Amino acid sequence: MAAVKADNTEDAKRLIGKGANANTRTSPTGWSVLHYAARNGNVELVEALLNAGADPNYAGAMEGQAGSVISLKPVVIARANLDLVSQIPASSMETTLRENGLSDPALVKSMKDPTAADRYQKVVDALTKVTNP
Repeated sequence: MAAVKADNTEDAKRLIGKGANANTRTSPTGWSVLHYAARNGNVELVEALLNAGADPNYAGAMEGQAGSVISLKPVVIARANLDLVSQIPASSMETTLRENGLSDPALVKSMKDPTAADRYQKVVDALTKVTNP
């Protein structure tokens, strides 16, 4: 979980290769590692997790929101982030995220990257292929 949340592709893939649970969650009803890989726009990790058996149809609540009526599938998170990076210029992204309470370093780095729209589109495409409507 820590490697995926931090968007550390190398460590996460190494742990997956050693048998780490591809369906690890922050809590019984919380986000899975696939949610965080999708949130970070990391198609390489999304594909590695899917290949290791991650459930793309699991809908979980974000950390600290267990019991929330808002449970999302990873593809929904990736689509929302794709919408954001398509509408907000990369130069304004960090400020916009921080003003809205989204200061996670991995998320900020991912979303302010000029290639973010392409990466999130690839994540959406990968997840759409395997997610039930």
